[in-house]
Amino acid sequence: MATDLSSRADRAMRRAAIAAAARGAELLMLYAVDDDQPAAIVEATRREAAALLARAADGLPELRGLATRTLVEAGDPFDVILRVAEEQACDLIVLGEHRRRLLRDMLVGTTVERVIRLSRRPVLMVNALPTGPYRQVLAASDLGPAAAAMLGAAAATGLLHDAALSVLHARESAVGAVLAAGGAPAERRAEHKEAALRQAREELATFLAGLGHPALRGAEALAVAQPPVPAILGAVERLRPDLLVIGTRGAASMERAVLGSVAAEVLRQVGCDTLTIPAAG
Repeated sequence: MATDLSSRADRAMRRAAIAAAARGAELLMLYAVDDDQPAAIVEATRREAAALLARAADGLPELRGLATRTLVEAGDPFDVILRVAEEQACDLIVLGEHRRRLLRDMLVGTTVERVIRLSRRPVLMVNALPTGPYRQVLAASDLGPAAAAMLGAAAATGLLHDAALSVLHARESAVGAVLAAGGAPAERRAEHKEAALRQAREELATFLAGLGHPALRGAEALAVAQPPVPAILGAVERLRPDLLVIGTRGAASMERAVLGSVAAEVLRQVGCDTLTIPAAG
């Protein structure tokens, strides 16, 4: 997990410890020192950060008895996090919600958003105060070619273990949207919406039946006939999940540069923890 050693970062550290303990995994705690300053200051900050990380490891009850390592690296946090995750072959990157620096973040996004955008590994963004393992998980899926692999990767993190899982599929009728824009009668629009809903339910049932991971069996099917963003936000509002799982586009995709409009919009608005799974390739 990457930390900025602020009070806000405690939540991410606690959640990372809970996740690591559940899998019997080692927890690597990383701090990035800004290297755009004199070498003496970088070195002094490095020593201070190492001491603070060690103190944090001793002070949090969730970390007791857990295999941990601390690492302090110089560089831009975004670059450091991605590089270390690859070098250490991390199974999961855990980040806390960071405060925005308005001008810079409007141009390039927060460190969290940039990591999510380009990471080849699952990224858990922690917003809420952890109280234990996740109990209610909502996964949004477009049922595309990579959908089963996305949910399998989410299950492989161990974060879905013993949680009640709901899988949401939103399907908007293209014909219905055209009819609505053209002022078609409400009855005709309702017919197309109902047809889209039936198709979404059938597709989702078939999809869920083909999932093999134990953590995915028995998932609740939620099919809706509306655009993805309002569908996901509405489901989050109704279900109040501890964790939202959502996929991002592959690194080679042009749309990856803006994270993918659905994921980007949802991640900016939800208050629960989010697990983003990159598409393979």
